[in-house]
Amino acid sequence: MRRAILLAWLTLGLARADTTRVFRVPVWIEARNGAVPALSAQSLKVFAGDRPGRVIRVMSPSEELLLVLALDLTEELSLVELAKEALAAEVARLPENVYVAVLRAQDGLRALADPTNEREPVLRIIRELPVAGKAGLLESLPTALRLTDSILAKSAVRVALLYVTDSSIYNYRDDYINPVVNYSDQHDLSRRFPEGLVKEKIARLDRQLAAFQTPLCIVHLNYRNDRLNEAYQTGLMQLASALGGESRFCRSRQEIPEAIGAALARLVRMHRVDIEAPVRGGGLIQLQLDSELGPLSYRNRFALPR
Repeated sequence: MRRAILLAWLTLGLARADTTRVFRVPVWIEARNGAVPALSAQSLKVFAGDRPGRVIRVMSPSEELLLVLALDLTEELSLVELAKEALAAEVARLPENVYVAVLRAQDGLRALADPTNEREPVLRIIRELPVAGKAGLLESLPTALRLTDSILAKSAVRVALLYVTDSSIYNYRDDYINPVVNYSDQHDLSRRFPEGLVKEKIARLDRQLAAFQTPLCIVHLNYRNDRLNEAYQTGLMQLASALGGESRFCRSRQEIPEAIGAALARLVRMHRVDIEAPVRGGGLIQLQLDSELGPLSYRNRFALPR
């Protein structure tokens, strides 16, 4: 009996003991005199909660970047053609250390171009992409992130995922616009809050994606101001922010080239900082990074496996 009690106690102690985990954190630092300062392990201080972490690798904007470009284009042809030309022009100007892979997101995720720093094949694929089908951003996002995270974990490269989309919540194969209404219940809120299904989908995705580490950026070509699409677009902002990226929504044709150019420029300037931090149990961990070189922008919350 004493041995059984001791074994149970030791097992409990091991389960509660700290372990370490590596977090691959996208980090940006403001440019000085037109140049982005290069972070180093010595220039960074890291804390995981109230405990110190350890920087094990820093990759600067001069090192290789794998940019995975996911195209989800199904709606207005004139906006899409403008976006494709703007995207092609920006990709053509990317530095040689940026490798581009292209995915088609509508109607199921498919690879159109393997990672390459040759521009002509990628430009041809972008320009020839058909505008058709059903929106696929929400359904394809977990698969795209599994792909990019596997590369991020196994390769010493910076990795980023950029979605360019014109998606409307009304153009998904799944029905997010018809909540089940209990007409016998006068207090059923579905009639007053028809965006409930959209918010539920975003909340499920948010929980599902919280453990991924690839930064996500979204450029949406056509901001819509109806109630359901506003809930959808707010959800996209939430997902991109949670994954350490950002979202840009275009309200006019003139904003499309600027949004695409700004999104790509931001990803090119990204540092990758690998941090080994003590963790305990599941839930969330909050990281704090400081640098003597200036203010930092970075993802500070990561989900832990339970």
